[in-house]
Amino acid sequence: MAAIYCFTSTGNSLYTARIIADRIGAEVFSTRAEAAVCEDDVIGFVFPCYFWGPPRQVARFVENMQIQNKNAYVFAVYTCGGPVFGVHAALKKQLRAKNVRLSYGSRVISVSNYLPEYKINDTEAVRRKAEEKSRKVAEAILNRKKSHIHLSTPFNKLVYKMFPDGNCDRRFSVSDSCNGCGICRNVCPADNIMMTDGRPDFNHKCEHCLACLHNCPVSAIDWKDKTQGKERFRNTNISLEDLAAFNSR
Repeated sequence: MAAIYCFTSTGNSLYTARIIADRIGAEVFSTRAEAAVCEDDVIGFVFPCYFWGPPRQVARFVENMQIQNKNAYVFAVYTCGGPVFGVHAALKKQLRAKNVRLSYGSRVISVSNYLPEYKINDTEAVRRKAEEKSRKVAEAILNRKKSHIHLSTPFNKLVYKMFPDGNCDRRFSVSDSCNGCGICRNVCPADNIMMTDGRPDFNHKCEHCLACLHNCPVSAIDWKDKTQGKERFRNTNISLEDLAAFNSR
């Protein structure tokens, strides 16, 4: 039996998780659950890299989960737009505390979509390479490949400390073009958004994943003064309905 736990905001990680799951015969679950009891022989985590570390929800999920099989083959795959360092270290440390080994880790370079810093680099070449790498990673996992997991460096830890906290949603603005459709609420993996009088109301447990911003059909949501007029993104292999269904589990 195999299980993959995934955090996703624009669909990059979900698409990678599903490629791996299809090859190794796993089921993909959201990390939104408060706690999980896992008895599987193969356990995977697929998530985006934020400030050279995992989303806080992923860290909480791993902290609270119960892994029954201490000899399980455990892997982690993170999606990112470029080079990062030490992202697996925190996960490795958490698993070690549970007497579980992180056997394999890899990254899949995907379309960059952190709009406060970058423009979207959505090209056919980037998408093709991301899919090819996902399939290679799936083969490595199928063959129980092991890899060295590097520890965090002091610089890595410093960068992760700059990861905005749950109150960062106070810096979102919602323009008058908002039509009250509720898509932002539905795609939020943190269940951080309620609709009040037809407009999004943020509850200050934000993961800073920008799912609400990217998936708003009228681009009504912006982050400070960093995202106005910039192209939005969602992985073309994941529909809006699919993303909303996965993140609202």
